[in-house]
Amino acid sequence: MDSNEGRLKIIQSEAERLKQYLNTLPPEAWSKPSACDGWEVADVVAHLTFVAEFCADVISRGVRGDVSPPRGFPGIDLPESSTLDAYIAEEALTRRKRLGEQLLPTFRARWDQFHQLMASLSPDDWGKPCWRFRWIGTYPAQQFIVLTLQELVIHGWDLRSRLEPSPSLSAECLPILVERIAQPTFPRLSNLRMSSRQSGPVRYRFEVTGLGPSTHDIVVEEGKGRIEPAGAGAAEVTFRCDRDTFVLMMYKRLTLDEAIAAGRLSAEGDSGLISDFDRWSKGA
Repeated sequence: MDSNEGRLKIIQSEAERLKQYLNTLPPEAWSKPSACDGWEVADVVAHLTFVAEFCADVISRGVRGDVSPPRGFPGIDLPESSTLDAYIAEEALTRRKRLGEQLLPTFRARWDQFHQLMASLSPDDWGKPCWRFRWIGTYPAQQFIVLTLQELVIHGWDLRSRLEPSPSLSAECLPILVERIAQPTFPRLSNLRMSSRQSGPVRYRFEVTGLGPSTHDIVVEEGKGRIEPAGAGAAEVTFRCDRDTFVLMMYKRLTLDEAIAAGRLSAEGDSGLISDFDRWSKGA
C-alpha cells in the first residue's frame, strides 16, 4: 500500500495490535526492562503515548497554516538532536509516573484521537508544511505517516523483545521501513568509522532476501556513512539477510554479531571491515 490512506490503515492496524498485546500483559511485565536502554516496558508505552499526542498536535496546527512550535514544548530552540534525545527520554519517565494506572487507557485514547485526525484530512492537507525542529526544517503532513509508523513498529518490538522469544516485525510494515532506511535522510548511519586504513570509500553491500528482495550499499567515507542503491562495482563486504534482520540492524536493535550467531545473516569480505561494522552495530 503506497497511498497515504493505505499507510494509515497499516498504522491503525499496528496500533490496534499493540493495544491488544498490552491488554494481555500481567502487571509485573510492565516493569520489565525493554530493549531501550534505561526504559521499562511502561516507559516505552508512555513514549508512544507522547508520540501520538505530539504528532496530532503538530499536524492539526500545520494543516491550519500554523508552523510554530507546539505550545509548552520545552527545547523549542534545542541546538541539536542529541539534546532532544535527552528530553524525550526524560519525558517518557515523567509521563509514565504521572499517568500511573491510567497509562494504558491514555495510550488507547491518544492513538484513537490520532486516527480520527488523520482520517479527517483532505488530499490537499497532506502537502501542507508542519513544524519540525530547526535543524530539520518543516515537513509536509504526509511525512509524519512514515515517522509515526516507524515509532510504533520499532518501539513495539522494543517492548516485545524482552517479553517473548524472537519477535518479528509485521510483514506489511517491512517494505515501508526498508524504503525509509534507503532515504538519504535516514539518520542512523553516523559514526561508522573504519579502524583499518583505506585509500578510498568502503562499500558494504546488503543483499536483502525473501519477499520483495532488494540490494543496498552503505558507503563509508571520511567517517560518515550513507546509503544508496547498489552499484555495479564490487563491494568490500557483502551481507545477506532477510528484511526483518536488515531493518532491525539498521535501527540498531540487532548487532552484526548477534545476527551471524543466530544464523540470520552471512558476511563475506574483508574481516577487518566486518569487525568495524560490528563495532558500529554495537554502538561503539
